Amino acid sequence: MIFVTAFDSFGSAPVNGSREAALCWAALDPEIVVTILPVVRGLAWRVAQTALAALPEPPTLWLMLGEAGREPQTVRLEKVAINWDDFRLPDNLGAKPRDAAIVAGGPDAYFASLNVAKIVQVLEKKTPLPVTVSLSAGSFLCNHLAYHALHAQLPFPSAFVHVPAWRPEDGGEALGKLVATLRAVKEAALL
Repeated sequence: MIFVTAFDSFGSAPVNGSREAALCWAALDPEIVVTILPVVRGLAWRVAQTALAALPEPPTLWLMLGEAGREPQTVRLEKVAINWDDFRLPDNLGAKPRDAAIVAGGPDAYFASLNVAKIVQVLEKKTPLPVTVSLSAGSFLCNHLAYHALHAQLPFPSAFVHVPAWRPEDGGEALGKLVATLRAVKEAALL
């Protein structure tokens, strides 16, 4: 079983590409269990914890999906999560922390518990969308969730994956390419 989380829409966006990709992926792959998280500081992590606790057994892997910008059309595997919230826009309940620790007294940063560089190497030029290593999950909810997950020292590997901001006008083919790339990431992560 692979646990996949994605985020609901936020700001003025009508959809969240991570949510759409996760739901489409789950419809194609019976190993995938999806939980959609609210774009709310603190609550996203609590909802993820509750969903994990409700699983019949620990997952083999947790892939946390979040939406990056529209360009470039790249899937980014995040190597680092930092202990820092610095929201440039408010979450869906209006919180906009600036220069705030995620976990008071926690380490400054954690590395992903998956070997993201190896995954990228295995997938080089083999996926519909390029897959790259990123050294910054930002300072919004994506990084917030990744930091909490790594701080919890869960007994299974996890990594945060930023996906391009898919929109309905991009069409099904673009969504299919994203899902095919995520499926390849999963397979490479399990090697």
